[in-house]
Amino acid sequence: HDLPLSIPEILKVDAVIATHLHFDHFDETAMREIPPDMPIFAQDEMDAAVLRQNGFADVRVLQYGGIDFKGVTLIKTDCIHGQPGEIGRLYEKLPIRKEACGVVMKSSAEAKTLYLAGDTVWCEYVDAAIRDHRPEVIVVNAARAAVAPFGPIIMGLEDLERVLATAPEATVIASHMDNVGHATVWRSDIREFAAQHGVTKRLLIPEDGETCCL
Repeated sequence: HDLPLSIPEILKVDAVIATHLHFDHFDETAMREIPPDMPIFAQDEMDAAVLRQNGFADVRVLQYGGIDFKGVTLIKTDCIHGQPGEIGRLYEKLPIRKEACGVVMKSSAEAKTLYLAGDTVWCEYVDAAIRDHRPEVIVVNAARAAVAPFGPIIMGLEDLERVLATAPEATVIASHMDNVGHATVWRSDIREFAAQHGVTKRLLIPEDGETCCL
């Protein structure tokens, strides 16, 4: 479907974080439209090399110990982008990498820590990131995208329930919604889930192009 904002509007940012280079996150249009001097943060040297080969001049690699950018510390976290017992077989059949990452963002100028979980199912890495960094805001890719016969490759309703239980004071934002063909959970499902579980005030489900001010 159409973008909710024009590409020039979308590109009014200080930097781009490429948690991984799967086609639904960084596609040919992104390669073409993002200015070559835009700072881009990659998950590792392998993805950084691909970005540099495509003409990007300011590619930086995320670190577990944190990397600073304009007063914000970006801390890399791990993901499991598929079912732990199936992920190897899944990505053997696809011409793409299995690796992806999340990012914790901290700044002395902001009262809240934000955790972008990235393309992952619920796993020990997500649990550790929440417990170690205690984020006040957690962004979860929650469409429960699935690839048959290998199962879901990102979080769904059960995973959201675990996130909410592990971080009972946090605001959780459901992202990556209603925009990929292999999704199995939709915004309407999450709205119903939030109402049933009494978490409508702390589980946000933004529309495409909507800004959440926290």
